[in-house]
Parts: sequence; structure tokens; C-alpha cells
Amino acid sequence: MEPHADSTEEFVVVMEPRDSVAASLAKGILENEGIPVLVESYQIPWYDGIMTPATGAWGRILVPARLASNAKAVLSAYFAEQEDEAAPTTDPE
Repeated sequence: MEPHADSTEEFVVVMEPRDSVAASLAKGILENEGIPVLVESYQIPWYDGIMTPATGAWGRILVPARLASNAKAVLSAYFAEQEDEAAPTTDPE
């Protein structure tokens, strides 16, 4: 059964992505796991990216508090796997 959020449920921050691409990726990963997600942008319309240097992030990813630890584990596992795949390979010779 897929978990659903209700209007009274508390949402907490699990990630502050650096850009909209990372935010969309995180949202998709969490939704694929059945975790409800809210994406909140810090950006100001017509001033693309102006808030990123000021805040250090593009925005934030929020999930229901009861699912926060699971969401963090899912995101950590995904991004750790991506780092491993992006690591340069060493030539055995």
C-alpha cells in the first residue's frame, strides 16, 4: 500500500538540492518509492538562480516527518551509487 499524506501532516526537509535538475531527480526517486514529496524553490521569478549563492541551495525537498528517515536513506543510497559510477577507473597496468 502506498503511503499518502494528509493536509494536517507535518513535512520536514530531507534535502536542499543545488539546482532544479537535482530537485526533479530527487522528487522522482522518492515518488517512485511511494513517498509523498513537496518541492519548494527559493528562486525568485525572473531572477533565475539569484538566490542559490545567497542560500547555498536551489530549494528544498520535503516529505512527511514519519517517512523522513526512509527518504534520506533512499536518497543517500541513490547518490552514493551515482558517485561510485562516476569515479574514474584505474588502469591495472
